[in-house]
Amino acid sequence: MENLAVANRQIMWNVPFQWLMYPLFIISLISLAYGLYRQISRWRSGKTDNDRLTDYPKRLFFTIREILLQPRVRRSSIAGIFHSLFFYSFLVFILTTAVIALDFDFGTSFFNGYLYIVLTLASDIAGLLFFVGLLMEFWRRIMTKPDYLVSDRSDVIALGLLLLIILTGFLIEGLRIVLTGDPWASYSPVGKVTGLLFGGIGEQGGLSLHAAFWWVHTASVMLWIATIPYTRFLHLLTIPANTFFIKTKPAGELDRVDLEEMMEQEDFDPETFSIGLDTTSDLSWKQRLNLDACVSCGRCEDNCPAHAAGLPLSPKRFITGMKETITRDDTRKGQSGVDEFVPTEIVGDSFDEEFSWHCRTCRACDEVCPAYVEHVDNQVQIRRSEVNIKGRMPEALEQMLHQMETNNNPFGHQTERVKWAKSLEVPIVEAGGSCDVLYWIGCLSTFDPVKQQIARDVIHYLKASGTDFGILGVGELCCGDPARVVGEENLFQMIAKQQVEELNNRKFKTLLTSCPHCYNVLKNEYPQFGGKYEIVHHTEYLAINGIGKSGREPQKGTVVYHDPCYLGRYQGIYEEPRLILEKLQGVNLVQPSKSGWKSFCCGAGGGHFWMDFKADERINNMRIRQLMETGADTIVTACPYCHHMLEDSIKLLNLEEEIKVRDIISVAIGEND
Repeated sequence: MENLAVANRQIMWNVPFQWLMYPLFIISLISLAYGLYRQISRWRSGKTDNDRLTDYPKRLFFTIREILLQPRVRRSSIAGIFHSLFFYSFLVFILTTAVIALDFDFGTSFFNGYLYIVLTLASDIAGLLFFVGLLMEFWRRIMTKPDYLVSDRSDVIALGLLLLIILTGFLIEGLRIVLTGDPWASYSPVGKVTGLLFGGIGEQGGLSLHAAFWWVHTASVMLWIATIPYTRFLHLLTIPANTFFIKTKPAGELDRVDLEEMMEQEDFDPETFSIGLDTTSDLSWKQRLNLDACVSCGRCEDNCPAHAAGLPLSPKRFITGMKETITRDDTRKGQSGVDEFVPTEIVGDSFDEEFSWHCRTCRACDEVCPAYVEHVDNQVQIRRSEVNIKGRMPEALEQMLHQMETNNNPFGHQTERVKWAKSLEVPIVEAGGSCDVLYWIGCLSTFDPVKQQIARDVIHYLKASGTDFGILGVGELCCGDPARVVGEENLFQMIAKQQVEELNNRKFKTLLTSCPHCYNVLKNEYPQFGGKYEIVHHTEYLAINGIGKSGREPQKGTVVYHDPCYLGRYQGIYEEPRLILEKLQGVNLVQPSKSGWKSFCCGAGGGHFWMDFKADERINNMRIRQLMETGADTIVTACPYCHHMLEDSIKLLNLEEEIKVRDIISVAIGEND
């Protein structure tokens, strides 16, 4: 029986001119350091972003977890497989190389016995898996060439360098096993098989060939290290950095300054005032890092509903286009000098005026990005500049914003809200009043006769459960989300401050809402203006408090749940609606192909409830077809905007006899009397 405790091999066997490794390694490190210095200097030329310089322990833990577990990477099946093969094999290579370096350079004796056996076998398997991953990547970039994947000759050359490193590594190992008669060759199975290629080779010829392969292998590794900052391999450093400096605020909380407070300052100059992203000089260091972290994998584009609908929007093209513009500007700045340099305008020079308006702000791109690039926030920042500084926006949005300025909501006169609120026969909580649950109805559920049923059913449930609740009545205006999401920051802040004042004049334990857009603003945006409340969506409320007895006939049949973007990807509320539906007797819940974090947008987000760009196919029609594939007779959602868009699509497609749309509260408590 083999005594594994004595297993070992001679390190640096048959390697001539060993000393040459060190100057080569130093040169490669200098090249690496210089390249990183240039990159970091480019990032630091951006504006400050102090929010990214907080919570270092939390950020470090998150980064280590994301790097080691690779959850975002593995969400894409094929790409996830070969990236995992690369990454975990790479970790084995680093560990093995580190142990060998310690023994050779510092005289330790770790590379012996059981550790030698484990590392030798692990490295052999890792090398094989890495080789398989490379073949998969070559096949994808050369043969299948998916449309969403950006690839050029430099990528193929870079992959070829890795392939050379792996192949020469196995050739070195195979020759060593043959020439030394390694008694532990069984623990290098790939190397042992590779050694069969050299059966009968002469000793002198074998030694020369081994030395040649060793130096080709080593030089290739040094070249790879030296070129990391200048090739796509830079992502090995930029992705961990971008992950570390990730946005730690809620997904739905946008960065902002208090415009009213800023305008009241003595040194305020309206001539130099700017907001959002207008030119390349407006980018922060984190936004610049974002651009370099992107590897153009195309996952964002592959999941973008606007792109799927044939609209001229691609999150990938947005990031790559911004990166190209920044690179050109940095070059021009170096050539012309800072004083003469005029930064490029993002809209007009890099993108046309319609580009950013196609975004639905659904966060499908952000959700799948393995580099944690923040596409949506940047799109809103561009809109802020377009609306507030340039005064440019689609005509439909001008009309919507005018309506908000005139009537404090985008749908109708405030007197209509007051009249309808009184018809509900529920307590209206005046200033100074109190209740346990304050129900924020939302504009669409107030002004649209069909969506009014959502509010009536919530109220019926609250009454039936004996809840101490009330509504704001005339005190409830629009939450401001339509203005916020299209970039009209000044109007949004005015509305938010007004509504916070109204809410702070009342006492309540819970602020309940049925609209995910309201939910997002009330929970994540209002705290910036002094409005900190316990916000609950009615799906959460139902899941916590149970269905209760409504006195109505319960819903029955096969239902499919559509995840609203602003409830799912923004708030992480996926399970509560499904738990409610699964508990309903007579209800069979089925899942669409795109559900949960992969859910497909209804098309209303990003202000598109009021806009209608011509596309190859309407996004809501695409979503209806996906939901119809489940065979359900009812589509259940938990957002009045999704409800509206899906119902519109059913009418357009003449599917009213086949399927219907209902809010989850209406399904949960049964049919209306």
